Amino acid sequence: MNNKIPTGTLTLTLLAVVAYIMLTEITLIFGPVVMPFAIYLLLKIRQQSNINYWILFFSFLIPAVLFLSPLAAGSFIILYIITSLLAHTLDKNMSQELTLFYTTFAIGLSTMATVVVMQMLGFLRPLSEIYSTFRNWYAEQLNAVSELTPAGVDGETILQSMDLYFQNLPAFLIIGSFFLALYIILIVRILPQDSREMWHYRSFDRWMMPRMLLYLYLLIFIIMLFSGSWEESTITLYSNISLLLEWGLFIHGLAFAYYFMLQKKLNKVLAVIILIPLVLFRPVTVLIGLFEMIFRIRLIMELRRK
Repeated sequence: MNNKIPTGTLTLTLLAVVAYIMLTEITLIFGPVVMPFAIYLLLKIRQQSNINYWILFFSFLIPAVLFLSPLAAGSFIILYIITSLLAHTLDKNMSQELTLFYTTFAIGLSTMATVVVMQMLGFLRPLSEIYSTFRNWYAEQLNAVSELTPAGVDGETILQSMDLYFQNLPAFLIIGSFFLALYIILIVRILPQDSREMWHYRSFDRWMMPRMLLYLYLLIFIIMLFSGSWEESTITLYSNISLLLEWGLFIHGLAFAYYFMLQKKLNKVLAVIILIPLVLFRPVTVLIGLFEMIFRIRLIMELRRK
């Protein structure tokens, strides 16, 4: 491992990390956009010198904790957690799919931990209070609009939908983390590499979720049928787990639909175009994934080919 880091690489890394921290403080949308580029440069430094990689970590962390906001310090720690995880998966020659799984939960759990710590230290109000304030304000706006429109607005239904989204906020955070992890891994993969071998991967049509996901989904579905007298926290837990499993079935169904079209000798471009409605009509794709897992349609097609 070469301990000398080129000045250009170090300068670009410093600029990328500073840009990531500053943009995250300005808005949580712009920060993740530049996050893959900071990770890519940090991985290059990690590859050349592990000691310098950690020196750089503490060189940024101490000023961030002392002089910047808790959000800046937390976002920087998350950046290093993801970078270190990706470096570990590359060292262990893990697959891209397994790396995507680990990175998704690393982003989601580290973000949740950052929010909890900020709440404990008093830098952030409890999310329930923030949501309650916003809900009350939005309810007033709905009442004002319903008085102006002849048909009226079904405000209660809208508020119940908002409550459901807030209840499933942890699951939506994990789902968002999946797309951010996918974006990070793809950007890191396509950027120029020195001599490091990247993750081996399967094509999307070969993606298959473990069958255990089907059993868990059916079990949660049956349990939720008898959840009428349960505490709200228990119902929220099962609801979040059910939503995550449903998204797993959605990805499985999407991959199977792509596999099915390729097996029928459909043009790849046309197959991707057909996938777009399946992405938009998610319940249909979830059913496709569910039926494929139950009846093992892919396995039957593979056996017929032989």
